Amino acid sequence: MAPTDSPLAGLRILVAEDEGLIALELETILQDFGCEVVGPVSRVDDVLREAQRGGLDGALLDVNLRGEQIFDILPQLVEQKLKLVITSGYDDATLFPPAFRSLPRLAKPFNEQALRRICEETFSKS
Repeated sequence: MAPTDSPLAGLRILVAEDEGLIALELETILQDFGCEVVGPVSRVDDVLREAQRGGLDGALLDVNLRGEQIFDILPQLVEQKLKLVITSGYDDATLFPPAFRSLPRLAKPFNEQALRRICEETFSKS
């Protein structure tokens, strides 16, 4: 169990990942950080539904969910002021649409330290 003084303790983080093992790993690691995981979800429509439901502190979003790209719904998520981290097998920002190249991103495969750092930088309230 994560200490309650962790900057991530109690944060509700949506996980969007369509690879089962990666989704399970993300869920476990985020819970170890003290986060409450919403999902994991594996479809773009589910990401939008969860975001519209509200109450999220952030989202970790795989770029490609079951053949659909997340970029189509990113403007809506940004408009809702949802804090986002993009996860991708590609670390080259030029592969993303220009409007989203500045979003925090984490290349897969990732390590736990890099995940913690980017989550703390992006999602923590302090």
